[in-house]
Amino acid sequence: MNQEDVLNAAIEVGSRLLENGAEISRVEQSMERMILAYGAPACDVFAIPTSIMVSITTEGAAPQTRIKRIYERETNLGKVSRLNDLSRRICATLPTAGQIKDELARIDTSRDYRLSIQILAATLISASFALLFNGSWIDAGVAVVCGACLKIVVLGMSRLHTNRFFINVVGSALTTAIAFLTARLIPIVQIDKVIIGTLMNLVPGVAITTSMQDIIAGDLIAGQAKLVEALMTATAIALGTGSALALLRLL
Repeated sequence: MNQEDVLNAAIEVGSRLLENGAEISRVEQSMERMILAYGAPACDVFAIPTSIMVSITTEGAAPQTRIKRIYERETNLGKVSRLNDLSRRICATLPTAGQIKDELARIDTSRDYRLSIQILAATLISASFALLFNGSWIDAGVAVVCGACLKIVVLGMSRLHTNRFFINVVGSALTTAIAFLTARLIPIVQIDKVIIGTLMNLVPGVAITTSMQDIIAGDLIAGQAKLVEALMTATAIALGTGSALALLRLL
């Protein structure tokens, strides 16, 4: 491949890694190794959660540079694993631009877990954390219902490309409303255990972990950006829960 093809392939792989929640060091190292594997004498890669910049330097010629803006991000470790495997195979076998494009298309169209499996996982997480926080089996049962409703709403709003902040506000408010109304009907239900257990589905644990990893690795700007994003998620959860509780107690 010529340098332009190499540059395009590297930035396509890197952007997908970023969009699916990979840490910055993984993105930069994967792109750099791919470019150098094709014989480029030197390259520079700079990535933050919202954009990637990559430049190939050739002696006696002007550097070739590309910048790509990242608009949507999520946490999909399955795709990160497949993209990581692809970058290793690219370095080992040096496929053509068409072969890389086909592999990326295959990863893009690969199915996540079925809707039923995702809802089941959300219900199990909700029930487990409700019990972990000293809730009763009744609380766990209510958390199952809240978790299923939360997952359906989050997935539905995500498919409409709704801003993640508003998804967390609406999801936490819905969870609080269901738990509050159920506690009114069944006084034995501990509303705090149900709400906390269900909202653990929204807690940005992976984002906080990767932000700390980026900061430790020296990627201070990227680490701080991810940490702020995680704090905004926590703010959205608190805002949705608090608003719902305040409104329902007035009824």
